Amino acid sequence: MIASPPRIGGLDVQSWGDPQDPVVLLIGAPQGLSPDWRRWVRALVEAGRHVLLADALEAGDEAAGLRRLLTDISSRPAILCSAQTLAAAVPALVVTGPALASCLIVAGEAPVEATAPLDGLPILTLDPDAPADPGETADAVILAFLERQAPREALYYQAGSDPRTLRDALGCFATGVTVVTTQDEAGQPVGLTANSFSSVSLDPPLILFCLARSSSNLERFQRAAHFAINVLHIGQQPMSGAFARSSAERFDGVAWETWDTGAPILSGSLASFECATHQVVEAGDHLVFIGRVTRARFEPRRDPLLYFRGRYRRLHFA
Repeated sequence: MIASPPRIGGLDVQSWGDPQDPVVLLIGAPQGLSPDWRRWVRALVEAGRHVLLADALEAGDEAAGLRRLLTDISSRPAILCSAQTLAAAVPALVVTGPALASCLIVAGEAPVEATAPLDGLPILTLDPDAPADPGETADAVILAFLERQAPREALYYQAGSDPRTLRDALGCFATGVTVVTTQDEAGQPVGLTANSFSSVSLDPPLILFCLARSSSNLERFQRAAHFAINVLHIGQQPMSGAFARSSAERFDGVAWETWDTGAPILSGSLASFECATHQVVEAGDHLVFIGRVTRARFEPRRDPLLYFRGRYRRLHFA
């Protein structure tokens, strides 16, 4: 994240993210930003939010200073403030005209009466003493609240426009991560990282993965009568990175075994499927490999490694 020091409403502010993205204004953040606030800033920027951090407001003039700041921001921002600065924020947000903010997030315990004057403004309170649901983090709660109350404007792709826009749209579909393997004609193991994996049919048991025509391993998979798909768990991110590289030593230091066909089965994977090649379909700049599952093994007590919008992710429970 790169910070810059613009002035808005007569105040110096720190800025993170793309100025074209919806604004989240931080008020009363700890000096230098605590680890929690740093994590929230990072999550907000990664989710497509422009984060502004205002310098300390002048004592005795907090409400007026904040109102000037909000008026000078070109759009209605979401506000993330500490419970300690809530008393200064509330008077600034009580206006007779159009609302100056889209929503308010309070970090800390906030009495109901403190926000009573803001009737009609969506408010989220992050109470540090309240028990959280398993797997639910504060940044995930913040992002979910913002998507409901201050959603980003949608981007559009049309046929013939920049293919990167389509790629970004496809990246909105969260996937697992797999390592697809086979054995070449010389008996050498072959493997690569892929997230274009899907089930096809239960009867017969069919699954598929897609491989780019530009892949250096394309011909090896085309000639193979069998392959395996290994679904990775959260602890296998380094393995995903290793098999995504073009290095010939992808299997160095990797524990694996073979079953009936010789296709490498990666030890400890979340799930592994051994397949006979059922059909190969040409589809644009990729080939679709459909396999008939002959054997499978899975571990039901581990969480998956996820991939979303170009980054690895962890599972959060709704």
